[in-house]
Amino acid sequence: MMVFNFLQSLGIIGSVPAGILILTLLVLLLYLLTRCCDNRPRKPGSITCLKVTLVLFAILTLGALAVSVWGNEEVHEGVTRMVHSLGNITSLTHSLSNQTTQFDQTIRRNLEPQLNLFKETVQQEQIDNGTVKMFIIESLHYMQGNISEVLIINVDDINSMMSGAKMGGLVRMLGVAELGRWVSTLGLTGILMMVVVVVMVGVAKHSRCTLITFSVLGLLAMILCWGLTSLYLVTSVALSDWCMDPNPFLEQQLGKLVSKKVPAYYLRCDPTQPSPFATYLTHAQRAAKVVLNSLNKVTRIADAHYESNLIHPRLDRISSYVNTSQRSLAEVNSLLECHKWHQHYNTAISATCDQAMSGVVYLLLSAAGSGLLFTILVWFTSHTWIYLNHKAEPGSCEERDPFLPGRGSRGGTLTSLGGPGYSRPRHSHTPPQTPPFPGTLNGRLYHSDGMGSMGGGSGSAPTTVSTMGRGDNHHNHHHSHSHSMGPNHGQYATLSKQCKTLESSDFY
Repeated sequence: MMVFNFLQSLGIIGSVPAGILILTLLVLLLYLLTRCCDNRPRKPGSITCLKVTLVLFAILTLGALAVSVWGNEEVHEGVTRMVHSLGNITSLTHSLSNQTTQFDQTIRRNLEPQLNLFKETVQQEQIDNGTVKMFIIESLHYMQGNISEVLIINVDDINSMMSGAKMGGLVRMLGVAELGRWVSTLGLTGILMMVVVVVMVGVAKHSRCTLITFSVLGLLAMILCWGLTSLYLVTSVALSDWCMDPNPFLEQQLGKLVSKKVPAYYLRCDPTQPSPFATYLTHAQRAAKVVLNSLNKVTRIADAHYESNLIHPRLDRISSYVNTSQRSLAEVNSLLECHKWHQHYNTAISATCDQAMSGVVYLLLSAAGSGLLFTILVWFTSHTWIYLNHKAEPGSCEERDPFLPGRGSRGGTLTSLGGPGYSRPRHSHTPPQTPPFPGTLNGRLYHSDGMGSMGGGSGSAPTTVSTMGRGDNHHNHHHSHSHSMGPNHGQYATLSKQCKTLESSDFY
């Protein structure tokens, strides 16, 4: 139940960055919805300010990503030290297993067969003193009993208690996993840095396409950074809580592999607590002494009653194997001491809870800072590329009437169109001329009685009216006065103060 509550708490903590990410995406969506309808042009100075801001935040983002490189190295060094310490513990476990195996082989394959051969030799040889012969045979039986029932059994019990502590495969797996994590983190950081370089290139080249590309890549980078923030936050909280007192958890997990007394003995290494192997070691050492003492007695008696060349080759081999078994037993006793194990354990805990933990904190700060900075970069980039290469608004002076000449004729005047030597362009289109009916003004009936003379002369109308302000050089009027033809003096209004274009109603 406690483990479930702990995992539930970690899940709640890890959902905080996910909530921030969702809120950020919603705000960004609302922002883009408001920007898409904004067609107001921006001053060049404001665009420059946005570019400078983008470059500054891009540099800050690169700095935040560089922190992750440092944190990644700290985690890698800490985990490498931890794996090395676990490897040393595994080496101690293998050494213990090898010593017990060597002890067992020395007893079963060498010592016991030699004892049987020596017993057969004693039984086959006839001596005068039968009591001595029976004493030697009984001593050999006693030695075999101590070897098989006490010495071997106790050593086998020690080996069985530590057989589940072999962690070679787990240690190798941790090493490979850490190497993969280290390489992938470096590669991911490099990719994120390249994404930041994209926005700097877009700003330098004034490229709208590049900035739009960064908006997409930056959005993915932002999601990735907040996801890593959630992962590192859960890892740092769980690791810090575990580092407060790692012994109970390790005792519980290792207790499933070996005897429950063994993890507590090696993890705590309390001098006041007896070793869980003390009883087995005491019995084995006592049995080894009994075997050695019995062998010495048998050797003294046999030397007095048997020929030396008959018994000493066997006795010398038996003595050598007994000494080898005692040395192996002493090595087992030395390997079972908790000081070496506890030293490697403390090194692993220090590497994990000090160096690796600080690296995880650096990674957490880097991921959170990078996520926030990528969010700001996406906002500013979206605000910038919208106003790059913005088209002119309708009604601006850049929009010319299709009836007027192109930009190449901008320096000419409308009155020059009808001058001498003017040649109409191939695709030009001029408005139709108003028929020069007498008594009309611009094609409309002119009432001289109602309107009177607008120029101050006689009320007669001219016989010919020029369009578009062009004077007719081939017609001579017989009137002494020329009358004003409306507010524009007989000319069409083509461009107003607001650069208004011509309409069809102006011609008819």
